[in-house]
Amino acid sequence: MSTLLGAVIGVGATLLADRIRWRRESADRETATRRQLYAEYTAALSRVRTALHECAQATGGAIPGSEDHAREVRDRFLAPGAYEIRHQLAIIAPADVVEAARSAFIALRTTRDRVLEGVTADSEVYAELEAGNDAAIAELRRVMRRDLGAD
Repeated sequence: MSTLLGAVIGVGATLLADRIRWRRESADRETATRRQLYAEYTAALSRVRTALHECAQATGGAIPGSEDHAREVRDRFLAPGAYEIRHQLAIIAPADVVEAARSAFIALRTTRDRVLEGVTADSEVYAELEAGNDAAIAELRRVMRRDLGAD
């Protein structure tokens, strides 16, 4: 009887250890997935920001206010795929990350709208927009780092 009891305890301990290892590995995979998606999203925002800055410069490209300029600004805003990645974040990220991602995106979209209205990179208005972008992206990185345990 004691041999049987010992075997049951041994099997139970092995199953418990396997379950704990599975949970840890599952959590590690989820964290790695979020880390990758966070990196992709912040990289996409960086590409959007660069594209907007290039569109806002008064030299080269289409004439600000023209239909060609508007099409170029819109196309370059969409090209990095930030919209799509943001939707993925909404599925797997915690609410504070989703909200910060939304805020950063809105800050850049506001910049896009102002560039469409003719604001140029050498204006005071653009400098204020850039300061808003800096703050929103810094907050996004802060909550992402906290979520990943990198604080």
